[in-house]
Amino acid sequence: MKKKLLSLLLSISMLFSLSGIALAAPEEGNAQTTVKIVHTNDLHGYYTATSRGQIGFSALKAVIDQEQPALVLDAGDTFHGQAFATVEKGASIAQLMAAVGYDATTPGNHDWSYGKDQLKALGQGRSFKILAANVVTDSASAFFDTPYLVKDVVASDNTPLRIGVFGVIDDAFYTSTPPAHVAGLQFLPEADKANEIVQTLRDVENCDIVIALTHQADLPGFVSALHGVDAVIAGHEHLLINSVYPDADGREVPVVEAGYYFQNIGVLTLAFDPASGRVDAGATTARFLSASDVAGLSDPAIDQTISSIVELQEPLLNREIGQSTRALPYSWEELRVSEQGIGRLVTNAYRNATGADVAIENAGGIRAGLPEGQIVYKDMISISPYGNTLVVRRLTGQQLLNVLEHAIDIGIQCDAVYTLQKQAVANGEDPYQYAWPENSGSYLQFSGISATYDVTRPAGSRVIQAQIGGAPLDPARTYSVATNSYVIADAEYPDIVSAPTQYEISTCEEALIKFIQTGDFEKGLDVPGLVALVPEPAQPTPSATVTPAPTQSAQASPAPSGAASPSATPTAQPSPAPSGVSSPDTGDDAQIYPLLALMLAALVAANIVLAIRQRTRAKENTRR
Repeated sequence: MKKKLLSLLLSISMLFSLSGIALAAPEEGNAQTTVKIVHTNDLHGYYTATSRGQIGFSALKAVIDQEQPALVLDAGDTFHGQAFATVEKGASIAQLMAAVGYDATTPGNHDWSYGKDQLKALGQGRSFKILAANVVTDSASAFFDTPYLVKDVVASDNTPLRIGVFGVIDDAFYTSTPPAHVAGLQFLPEADKANEIVQTLRDVENCDIVIALTHQADLPGFVSALHGVDAVIAGHEHLLINSVYPDADGREVPVVEAGYYFQNIGVLTLAFDPASGRVDAGATTARFLSASDVAGLSDPAIDQTISSIVELQEPLLNREIGQSTRALPYSWEELRVSEQGIGRLVTNAYRNATGADVAIENAGGIRAGLPEGQIVYKDMISISPYGNTLVVRRLTGQQLLNVLEHAIDIGIQCDAVYTLQKQAVANGEDPYQYAWPENSGSYLQFSGISATYDVTRPAGSRVIQAQIGGAPLDPARTYSVATNSYVIADAEYPDIVSAPTQYEISTCEEALIKFIQTGDFEKGLDVPGLVALVPEPAQPTPSATVTPAPTQSAQASPAPSGAASPSATPTAQPSPAPSGVSSPDTGDDAQIYPLLALMLAALVAANIVLAIRQRTRAKENTRR
């Protein structure tokens, strides 16, 4: 019997060896301590609770008070978007960020929309820091006041820890804002600068934990170039991300992102192992709170601050501009696949202000629709929040034709994705398995030009005929084209980028206001401009132009409003018991060891759960 017992114990040992499951080491787990971080990103000027799922700063302060985090961080695109933010060029949002207790933020691509000097000023004299270490002047000096933040905190078991936080912005975003907004600045390669800062935080500042705060379009690529970063808090992709990516040394790094439009608050709990002096990615956890999770939570002092700001803004925001007999609805998706009434209104306003032959507006530059009835200043800012100026350039007819062809091509690709997403929603499937093209925001709305095109023709040769001002487009003639200051730097349209500027006038919203005030703005909104002779297939299939890459264009807010909302990162399904393990015998010998068999089953189950937990953390997050 002793031999059989020894044989069974040996089998247990072999089982764990063959299955790749290590016996848990409770001593190490118990030695870990935790540090909690509350984080947000891509608020885009949302500030208060709404029926559409926004949480707001009042509930955020209540969450901070409950969670008692070591740090409160934001990953960008925070100061710009809603009229509440843009009417004060981000100052209202900065005031609320200081009031709730943010430690730091890093700028997103939209945060530069007021210009570099205003963005820098938003972080000066405040209790939080704006961190972007890779943004430097042309003379190579740091632009923001400090590249990093160091904070001494107390962990869950009262262990004192020193945390370093630095910020970097994706260097590709340098071209995501009008050139004047970043004139005199350079965006250095973000990973190179990150590694330089990490070394300082480790060797000079003696930090136990180093956190990267980034607005980033390529998270796996960014992390893969890092050395010594313990966690990444990100923004820009408008997703709920709870994942791990390997860094340059093969070490797993926890990466989180908390959605968009203040629909979620992230709570990241880092597990720190004092013995190794590093963060344990497998034991680190993340939660994403939604509006329903924080229902009923508020902070009276923040509520009062918001009321005071709204009261001060009200006279300006509610100043009447005009009256409309109809609404012009806004749809993020529809603006990227076809002409829309709100797009025609904006481009008609540009032609009215400039007298140009043709006017164009990128889909990403329009952010709201027009209401029926009274139109107020707040509506104008909501439609055109970027502060772009109106520019008139001279293009030949052939250049205009090239622009038209490329816009049509973008629209066709976008429509293929949109059709698939709508079908997925109807089928109860994940619509975000189909990602919008990165250049979706560069689809154009037109005024002054009409054309018919054939979608079955090759890209670049789809336009059959085009007219400007009622006459056929002349490839050799020069035309005046009005657009915003973002489009003239958009690499999608090299013919526009290289065209000479005729003149530049006021901001785009001012042109829109003056057009509304004429009282004739509703004329010509429904006249078809671009007409497809052959409709696209009813059920397109995914192709090389329909990819699941979770990246976004410069002025695109990528979460489709008509699709299912993103959800938290899916977890791995439970793994089956290790294969190759035979069932216990049913004879008399097996009856001798019932308790031992029970213990074996419990050990196997416990360690499988442990393995699943670690492997689940290593799965890459996909777009939903």
